[in-house]
Formats: sequence, structure tokens, C-alpha cells
Amino acid sequence: MLDEFAIAAMSEAVADLRDANDPAVPDLEHTIRTHRISILKQRAILGAAGIEV
Repeated sequence: MLDEFAIAAMSEAVADLRDANDPAVPDLEHTIRTHRISILKQRAILGAAGIEV
């Protein structure tokens, strides 16, 4: 759950930076996507092992 809250906060911050035309936005968006994918993979692995998240 904490990861989801962190991603939501980062996404909101990136939206503000995008509005300000910050050049770091593509890198930040890539980082957020990578983190979301890792959470999905972790849930799939834990689910396959019978561990509820």
C-alpha cells in the first residue's frame, strides 16, 4: 500500500512539473512506470506463492 501512495504522490508532482515544462519529466515518468511494473510483478509472484498482498 505504501508503494501505491508514493506513486500517487510522485504522479501528482510530475503533473505539476509537466505543466511547468520541466525537462526532467520524461525521466521521472519512466521511473514511475518502472516502479509500477515492479509492484505488479511482485504481486504476481506473491500471488503465485499463495501469499495475499
